[in-house]
Amino acid sequence: MRTHRRLTTAAVAGALAALALAGCRSAPTAAAYVGDSRLTETQVTEMVDSTGGRITREGVVLSFVLANACKQFAADEGFSPDTQKGAQALSTEGLDQATEIGRLRLEMHSCIYGAPDAGTKVSDEDLRWFYDDAIKVGAIQPGVTFEQVKPELSGSQEVVQTLALRRMWADATAKQDISVSPRYRSLSISVGAPGNVPVVLQLGDPANNSVVDAPTPEATQPTGAVQS
Repeated sequence: MRTHRRLTTAAVAGALAALALAGCRSAPTAAAYVGDSRLTETQVTEMVDSTGGRITREGVVLSFVLANACKQFAADEGFSPDTQKGAQALSTEGLDQATEIGRLRLEMHSCIYGAPDAGTKVSDEDLRWFYDDAIKVGAIQPGVTFEQVKPELSGSQEVVQTLALRRMWADATAKQDISVSPRYRSLSISVGAPGNVPVVLQLGDPANNSVVDAPTPEATQPTGAVQS
């Protein structure tokens, strides 16, 4: 189950990476919006502090975006969250359901687990995207062509599952109004690739460290901190 959750969350983040995420509208104190739902920088700070640093600021923002994007997907498709599997996933993170971040993570996991099966159909375009990303992060050696590795990629259950999920979520979120502050636009998550080499799926454009709007504490990533 843990592997499935990791792949599913990665696919959702990868799908969002295809969106042109706008800057965070006109509110300098906002970290992210999904539709009419807003996450403020103050809320991010409070959630990070409530866990003693077990989750990063980026992890909070990603949780908010995924939870709310999935909620809209569920409303559109008519599926229900799987709260049992969501609670099991949350328990592996050591977060309290009674806290705001615990509630948010529970909503995210439960909704993602309740989503319909994405199937196993992937296109050459999907495989090419995976190949290009793998080349970029060094998971596939330069000089190895797409045609050479295509049979291995298309024959990998992990790769096919991830790409099918990514495609489903890309379609599901394409029309959603998602806006993330530039300082968090480097949100990413790793997913296993052939040979257990991680491939990074990036959410939106690289972070813009020159953006100054509202003061926020310096981001920290203590050992074991939840980032996805």
